[in-house]
Amino acid sequence: MPKQKGKTIPVTIYLTPEQIQDAYRQLIEGEKQEDWINDPVILRMLARREKKVARKIKEGKFVTLEEFRGKLSK
Repeated sequence: MPKQKGKTIPVTIYLTPEQIQDAYRQLIEGEKQEDWINDPVILRMLARREKKVARKIKEGKFVTLEEFRGKLSK
């Protein structure tokens, strides 16, 4: 089998027009799922959240998870 690893194997697939449309739709949906993080709305939400967290850290209102667990165990 190692000899066939780099070899191209021709394949013919017969699809109906409906199957082609369905495959294309699935391909487009798959690409959209990966691009959601680059959506301008998401990027603005992340930037606002980052500013809010930075403000809380400056005000001394931010607690790490470890600090919170320590306070709970006392």
